[in-house]
Parts: sequence; structure tokens; C-alpha cells
Amino acid sequence: MIAPLALIGLLSLPIIVAFYMLRLRRRDVPVGSTFLWQQLIRDVEANAPWQKLRFSWLLLVQLLIAAIVVTAAARPFSAVESDLAANVVLIVDTSASMATRTDDEDRMALARDRARDVVDRLPVGGHITVVAAADSAEVVVSETDDADAAIEAIEAIEATQLPGDLTDAFALASALARRDSDSTVVVVTDAAGDRLPDLGVGAPVVVERVGGTDANQAIAALSALRRAGGAQLDLFVAVSNPSAVDATRRLEIYADGALVDARELTIPAGQRSEALVSTVPGAATVIEARLAGVDALITDDRAFAIAPAEVTTRALLVGSGSAYLENALALLPRLELYAVDEDGYADAVAEAADAGEPYGLVVFDGMVPPTAPTIPALYIDPDDDGPFGAIDGRIANPVIARVDPEEPILRFVDLSTVHVGRTREVTLSAGIRAAVSTSGGTPMIAVGEESGRRVGFIGFDLGESDLPLQVAFPLLMSNLADYLLPATDGILPSSMRLGESVSVAVDPRIDRLALETVGTSGLPGAGTQAVEVPVVGGRATIPGAELVGLRELRARSEVAELDDTSLGRTAVNLFSVDESDVRPDDPQRIVEMGRVSAADDPSTQPTRAEWWWPLALAALGLLLVEWMLFHRPTRRSIQRAMRAMPQPLGARPR
Repeated sequence: MIAPLALIGLLSLPIIVAFYMLRLRRRDVPVGSTFLWQQLIRDVEANAPWQKLRFSWLLLVQLLIAAIVVTAAARPFSAVESDLAANVVLIVDTSASMATRTDDEDRMALARDRARDVVDRLPVGGHITVVAAADSAEVVVSETDDADAAIEAIEAIEATQLPGDLTDAFALASALARRDSDSTVVVVTDAAGDRLPDLGVGAPVVVERVGGTDANQAIAALSALRRAGGAQLDLFVAVSNPSAVDATRRLEIYADGALVDARELTIPAGQRSEALVSTVPGAATVIEARLAGVDALITDDRAFAIAPAEVTTRALLVGSGSAYLENALALLPRLELYAVDEDGYADAVAEAADAGEPYGLVVFDGMVPPTAPTIPALYIDPDDDGPFGAIDGRIANPVIARVDPEEPILRFVDLSTVHVGRTREVTLSAGIRAAVSTSGGTPMIAVGEESGRRVGFIGFDLGESDLPLQVAFPLLMSNLADYLLPATDGILPSSMRLGESVSVAVDPRIDRLALETVGTSGLPGAGTQAVEVPVVGGRATIPGAELVGLRELRARSEVAELDDTSLGRTAVNLFSVDESDVRPDDPQRIVEMGRVSAADDPSTQPTRAEWWWPLALAALGLLLVEWMLFHRPTRRSIQRAMRAMPQPLGARPR
């Protein structure tokens, strides 16, 4: 098979022949007399425009060279079976789990080896694009047929601390595949929980899976709560063990760099252990949790938390009385809690307003007031319609569906063991979103904004569930309070995940923001990163952090009192269930991103074996032969060299 248009070049063959038939063949011949007029007559006859074509080795070589060049330009090829097409997009996973390293396994080194092997298997004449992918995609070399350049780019790829997201990488691969139908996407990964796009890539996908160990434990949650009065901090720590065997790890707690607590935790296989630490001094500002010892992934062995500021808000609990709810709210250091029954609600609100100390939050337990308050409110097991939506009845024995691990309301909250007797069936208002739903899609916990005020919703009676008996309950109430009453100590949240961005409002007189991230020593890519963020119309988007550690935001302004002022700090942690579970996963879901159907064999596919390059070499060789044979000085030099070579005795002289 060839590209037929290139065969137009074969018209050059008769042109070459015509040149040989038309060319003059004059020779300078010394003569002793003018008697040789007959020779002149023959010379004129030889210069006739169209003469008989005589055999010439030079003509034959030139015709052969022209034919080979034209054939090479037609790019002849044959269809062969290969696991790679002529156009290869090589995606190398660089997410946090790819930094897994044990005495027997260096996962990133294995990935580079597999990537180099893909380059070696590239079809003749093929080209390759190499993409490094963590939470976004970076092209390290684009559509090159230079194997050495591709391998050099692969050697420079390193694992990051970021969670995996192959969405951008597959979007790029899809765009390249549309430009060349003969394409293959190769993904070198451990398939450990990377996010994938909703749509396929339009080309076959081949997965080179690496890794084998699962020996890892991780700090899965870290949260600091200040007790009433601010004299002491309570620290909640959760350590997960996604491996297949039980593990015992030493947990160390540091406050502003000083060790304040250490304990041994035994974590069952596939579960997590939780601890409440009450030995952190109230004056501490930065708390760090460490897992001592060595496991497969060091990125998730350290986590940070910033101690909450001592700021309180008056909160009113309205209901018949729930000891669990009262205790959970009273423990929140941000709240100064008051409680009344349903009949005393209106009087309590009026008295607080008259005293100049209005409530900043209202919690309604089992009831909905006739008029919704204008301040943030949390509705628990409401008996009537409200700002959250419309009540339509109850659902018995609901099953909690799998929740989104990125949901901020559920930060550090594990609801997998929670049982609920019944829950309200509700249709949420516009602007209210479900954070937890039943397996049938009925919202159980929801938050949002309605008429400019923040609203929270819990659709079941706490007394009809075992939620108040679990560690998840105070954490859930703390997260709901943080949502309903955003923190005022700086404009950044107290904690963020790696790669998570946030939009903030700032003083319009601020021109830009200086953002500095101090990474934790000993982790992959650790160091200090500083960037400047532009401010447009009093708003700025803070990009996601790439390093576990602390971030600080400072103002840059022409106004002296604003310039270089601190706008807040935040702690950045991995806190990714998928990345901490370093066990290599089934790559089939990644393979299914390709267009190969289940009936096809994904291991091989038709591709082209091109022949143009040996034809080009043959043409070059013939040019050298022509030059050597018909360039007289060169031919004579070769002949003299051969005569000068020693000859065996008795041989005929050359």
C-alpha cells in the first residue's frame, strides 16, 4: 500500500531519458592535418536532436535513483499487527501513590522502565508524545520521532505529592487522536484511584501497570478544636491502614515544633484507628502529626493543622431538648450556646436584639418557625417545609449511599458505620445541595444558601440513629458550624487538600497577593514555592498547593498600611483515600476509556510498517556508487590505491 499521488514523480524517468537523447557528445580531439573532415561530419550527425539511445551505466544508475526516490516519497507500507500504532501518546502517572518505595520496589523507577520500553516498541517511522500527569497534564515532549529525545524526557519525570486525575491527560490524548486516526494511548500507572473523564478518548488505550506492594498507613484526618475558654486544644487524629495486614504505628504530635504526645496505635487491616489528644497546649499555633517509622509512601505520614482562633458567636438551640446535640454544640469553641423550647424562641430572639447581643446562629431541633430567621440556621428533623425545601413524608431504614470524599461538610467524617431508623423525604430548594443521600437519592444532610443566608439540613432525628455515639458526630457538627459561620481569622480555610483551589474576596485596594508554600522536608519535591496571584475586582483565585506543609497569604498594595499584611494561613495535606491505598488496582476501567470493544483483542491492532527509510538509504547508496564510478579523479585515486596494495607472490599484476 502506498500514497498514490506521489507516483506522479515517475514522470521524471522519461525526462531523464530525453536528456540523454538530446545531449551533445563532443570531444576535443587533437589532429595533425585538416584531412579529418569526415570526422567533423560524423560529429554533426551525432548532435542531431533525437538520436538513437545508447546503453549507459550512468543513465541506468540515475533512472534507478529517481525510481527509488519517487517510491520512497509514496511512503509504501504494509499492515502488521502491533500493540502500538504509528502515533503514540504516552501518559506517565506522577500522582502521589507513584512515589511508593520499599526495599524491593521503587514504583517511579519501574514506571520509567516501562515508559522506555514503550519507546523501544514504537513502530518504524512512528512518533510519540510524552505526558506527565498528576492532577493536571504536562507535555514533556511532543510528537517526536527521536527516540533519544523521548527517553531523555522520560528520565526527567518524577513523582509528585498530588492526587491523581487523568482527566486533562485524556483530553489531550483525545485531541491528538482526532488528528491521526492511527493512534494508541499508553498509560503507565499503578491504577490506584486516578480520576477519569466521563468520555472516552477515541483511540485504543493500553495500560502498563506497575507496582505490587500495599504496605502503607496514612494520617487520614487531623483537626484541632479549642475548648471553651481557650486554655486547651483537643486534637482529633485518624490513622488509616489500607493494607491487607494489621499494623502498629507510633503516632507523634508536635506543637510549634515541640513533641507533646506520642502513643502506639494498632490499626486493623483495611480500617482506621482514631485518637483524641488533649495534651496540646492552648497557646500552640501549628500542630503536626507524624507516623514514626517507614512505610511504602512517606507523603501521607505527616499532616498539619492550624489552631483555631478564639472567636465566639452566640448560638441559640430551639427544641424540646437533646442531650447529645447540646453537648456537641457546647463543645464547639466558636459557639456560646443558649437553649430554649419552641414557645420561647420569639422572646429569646427579641431579648437578644434589645440587649445589643443578637444571635449569629439558630439550630432548630424537630421544628420549623413560622418565619425563617435572617441569620444562618440549621434544621434537624424538621416537621414542616422551610428554607431548605419541602417535606413529603418519611423513609424507613434508609441506606446511606457512598459519599463524595471531597465534600467539605464531611471532612474527616466517616459515616460508613452509621445506622438511621428513618429520615424525612425532602425536595430541596434551589441553591441547597445534598452532601449525604440515601441509596435511592433522597437527601439526608444538605447545605446551601437561600435568600442570601446559609442553611443546613439534617433530615433525621438524632435519637433515631447511632450517629451521636460515634466520633463522626462532633466532627460533623464542627464542619456544619464552619460552613454556616465561615472563619474570620484570615481569608483562607484552616485546612486544604493538595491541589485544591479557592476563590477569595480581598480589599479592592490590594493589587496582588503573595502566596508562599513551605513544603515539608523529606517529602518528594519538598522546598519553598512562592507565587504572586493577581487581584481583579477585589477577588482572586488561590491556586492549589503542590506540597504538604503550610501556606501563607500576604497583600501587595501601594497603600502602606495594607502592603505586606498577612491575610491568613492554611495547612495543606494529602488526605486522599485513593492515593494512600497504594495497592495497584484493576486497570480495566482505564482500558475502557479507549474505543476497543469487548469483542476485540486489545493487545494487538493493525498498524503500518513503513518502507520509505530503507528505500531512502538505498538511494543514498546508489548516489555514492555513481559518484565513485563516474567521478574520474576519485576513480583514479581508488585504482592507484588498489595497485599500491601488496600482492601475493605469483599473482597477476593489477
